[in-house]
Amino acid sequence: MNLTIDHRDEITIVKVNEKKLTSENSANLKAKLLIEAQPDLRALIIDLSNVETIDSSGFGAFLLAHRQLREHDIPTIIVGVSEKIKYLFDILNLNQVFDFYKDVEEAINSI
Repeated sequence: MNLTIDHRDEITIVKVNEKKLTSENSANLKAKLLIEAQPDLRALIIDLSNVETIDSSGFGAFLLAHRQLREHDIPTIIVGVSEKIKYLFDILNLNQVFDFYKDVEEAINSI
């Protein structure tokens, strides 16, 4: 799993540098997100600007991080999604779980 992890003022930004998030690579993403999703954060931002396809295990990785942070009222924010991927979030009603922004800077400004 090719990820870039950046820490800015108690905000963690995880950029997925893969075209596909599938069962073949999402286990590594889950592990990294669990390491990063700690209660001392102000927010976790997941940048999907390079991702073209996501299967159910990829969505499961996002939900796992969300569950870990929600008890501390820490938002999990998704940025950089294509229309196709946003449509999948909408179909799965995950648009009610996550906040979505165009890019990392817009998300940081909203926090």
